Amino acid sequence: MRRAIVIAIALLLQASGVARAQEVTVAAAISLKESLTQCAAEFEKDSKTHIRFSFGGSGELATQIEQGAPIDLFISAAQDQIDQLAKAKVVEPSSHVIVARNRLVLIVPALAKNPPAGFDELQDGSKVTRIAIGNPKTVPAGKYASQVISRLKQMNKQRLIYAMNVRQVLDYVERGEVSAGIVYQTDALANTKVKVVATADESLHDPIVYPAVVIKNGANATAAGEFLKFLQSERAQKIFEGNGFPPTTQPTK
Repeated sequence: MRRAIVIAIALLLQASGVARAQEVTVAAAISLKESLTQCAAEFEKDSKTHIRFSFGGSGELATQIEQGAPIDLFISAAQDQIDQLAKAKVVEPSSHVIVARNRLVLIVPALAKNPPAGFDELQDGSKVTRIAIGNPKTVPAGKYASQVISRLKQMNKQRLIYAMNVRQVLDYVERGEVSAGIVYQTDALANTKVKVVATADESLHDPIVYPAVVIKNGANATAAGEFLKFLQSERAQKIFEGNGFPPTTQPTK
């Protein structure tokens, strides 16, 4: 009887180990939430692997990974965070790929009257009193926005309001707490409470790309690599484009 119980427990432990092996934990920039959720649903149709997400600011996620958070795959909104983890030697460098691109846009409340027509008009304090951007130190979108703003010679930077992430910038603009905000094109297009008044010239900021990398010593590195490969496929890239992301390089079949 005791032997039967031991065998039963062993089988249960083995089964739970298999279940864990079929789950990939992905830490990803919050601006990818809709697209990645849809991609995971498509991926799981043909795979026994379950994808679990942890969405947040890229800087915050990178710090958590560096401190030992149990993550298998990291998708950042900028290269800086990938470089940070590469320096800490916690990623598989050969797995590095770009899964998506984005654009930077200037937004105002949907019902705003006499909004700025472009980025240059952000210098006009009578028209634009406060501008929300992500914190450049921790939010990639904020870093890109800061690069654009640095080109505005007459800009009073005391009018800038720094947010924890792109979603918070959107909240500020939606509620009319600021005159304008600078966010990713994809986030603006998915929000009916704000409107886009201008798109930043790509020469004014670093390329906006979403690099991904498998985490070294992750519990399910092989399965993470399979999901990463799927994200480069034509099926996945169509999902990204459907959510407003510009095309990346030629997708894999």
